[in-house]
Amino acid sequence: MKDVEAMVRALARVEPGAGRGRPAGAGAPPLLASITAERPGPAAAPYPAVEPYPAVEPFPAAEPFPAVGPARRAGRLRRIGPAVAAVGLLAAAVVLGPSLLPDGRGVATSYANSAVEIRLEGDRYVARIKDPFAESAKYTQAFEAVGLDVDLLVVPVSPSGAGHLVQIGMKGSGGESGLGSGTTPAGCELREPGCFLTVEVPADLTGSAWLKLGRQARPGETYQNSASAAATGEDLAGVKVQGVPVGTVLAEVQDRNLTALFALVVPLENDSHTVEPLTAAEVGDDWTVWDVEAVKAGTVRLMVTREHLPNNPLYAD
Repeated sequence: MKDVEAMVRALARVEPGAGRGRPAGAGAPPLLASITAERPGPAAAPYPAVEPYPAVEPFPAAEPFPAVGPARRAGRLRRIGPAVAAVGLLAAAVVLGPSLLPDGRGVATSYANSAVEIRLEGDRYVARIKDPFAESAKYTQAFEAVGLDVDLLVVPVSPSGAGHLVQIGMKGSGGESGLGSGTTPAGCELREPGCFLTVEVPADLTGSAWLKLGRQARPGETYQNSASAAATGEDLAGVKVQGVPVGTVLAEVQDRNLTALFALVVPLENDSHTVEPLTAAEVGDDWTVWDVEAVKAGTVRLMVTREHLPNNPLYAD
């Protein structure tokens, strides 16, 4: 109230027509008294609460929408909204990605998953195997993503077979001459970090391919390639075995702490042969060895005949 009186006094000190700075006349005090005597009226009533809209009947077989919460909760939803929108845009980008390739072919020029990475390099796709122990479906998925029908199996092989295609099957046309395998970087040791098995497939392959690629075997795994145990990197590397008596080869086997298995080679009239299993007790030291197969780490198989033959029955001349 004191603030109101001060304001009124400041306004009432000059009456209409009076000179500037002159006090008000006799009518000023009554006017002031009448103004200051008034009491403020009752506070304006608040706006009536807004009745909510009637609930909307749900569509048949649909759950009703949840009731809208208070304003504070609605504000929270507005803050979440941009994040939800960002997630939606990201999902759309993932879906649309393959259709926005610069070359306009409609298939990817590269693809990667946890098992393999494939890139178009020149006129061929190069697949780098990141996980040689993965399920084959992972490799198939990657080739399909770049438009190729290739089934790849990565199988255990002897040391000299790692990084090589063990088997190749083709159906349809194109690509057979361009298939290849190896390691990346070239010539690296697969046990070293950063060294990967690789498979190369021509980009113009129009048929389908079925491939077996050799990987290093785990302890106890049987090799799925046919390699001589006397080859470089194998258990009997550097040992002469062809046409040598069994006793001589067995001495080398024992010196290297290897296990020997045996198979009888039976020559046929058409320059072919069959193979029959033998036990160690059935084989004499004077029998002849024609080759020694790598079976698994620490185990070899001697391919033998009872008599010494003029030619190796395992290989037709």
